Amino acid sequence: MMGLSLIAVPYRYDELHDGLGLGPGALLDAGLVEALRQAGVDVNDPVEVRLPEDERIDGPIAANIGRLGAHVGRHVAEACEDGGWVLVLAGDDTTSVGVIGGLQLAHGAARRIGIVWFDAHGDFNTPETSFSNILAGMPLAILAGLAGPLWRESAMLAATVPTDRMVIAGVRELDDAEEQLLRSTDVQIMRHADSLSGRTFTDAMSRLAEKVDEIYVHIDLDVLDPSLVPSSSTPSPRGMTLANLEKLLDQTFATKKVTVVGLAGLNPRAGKRGETSTASTKSLLLASIPRWVTSDHT
Repeated sequence: MMGLSLIAVPYRYDELHDGLGLGPGALLDAGLVEALRQAGVDVNDPVEVRLPEDERIDGPIAANIGRLGAHVGRHVAEACEDGGWVLVLAGDDTTSVGVIGGLQLAHGAARRIGIVWFDAHGDFNTPETSFSNILAGMPLAILAGLAGPLWRESAMLAATVPTDRMVIAGVRELDDAEEQLLRSTDVQIMRHADSLSGRTFTDAMSRLAEKVDEIYVHIDLDVLDPSLVPSSSTPSPRGMTLANLEKLLDQTFATKKVTVVGLAGLNPRAGKRGETSTASTKSLLLASIPRWVTSDHT
């Protein structure tokens, strides 16, 4: 069996071990690696990505996020070239730009990469559409080339991702201007109810698989109900159960084209609430990752 490469990115934006940046370490401290091995997964020793201080610039945060992303990308590319699967434990969603850059580094800019994005939010804002200007709400628009040229350049992203290769699932909250922007693209938006209804999601995965070479799956934990991740920094009511999300992940893995899974949004602090969030996240990964890596993929 090919191994699972585990890459930890313990950052919130460009700040090490700050807030959500504590999430990857909390999962590792909770025994995730050993539990996966006991479940039959051949897990390589985790690699932690750092942004060297001498590369940090006194300028836009997005540039430093991009530089961190470039290091993430190099690790992803190395893992992909060795074969097997890659699990990226990130602090926040901004790491995803580096992940896609890594897939392009491994396979070339012409690689047809699909993205399945599980999130309560669209993460398709630009500086023009965002009320809050939160960078973690912009990664998909950055990847689509609609904003953030400095960010993409710093992350060494070789090519943008066509919007017809993006599926956002489990969405419950969109900013008005963000939704208008999304509707002007070919992104498939699956609201929470649509994601869980009948064959809708399965059909979406079948269509995506036909037009891409590989798929990156991104999970923002706020797609889950806040009762499962009560310490979430971006809670959204009436979210998915663990069983809901595990089923959708299985349907995505059934395409046999998923090569990288990224997970973000774990806040392990806040006492018992953080412990509950960490336990839910570990449970999700233990239920889903073994089924992914024990199936064949192209």
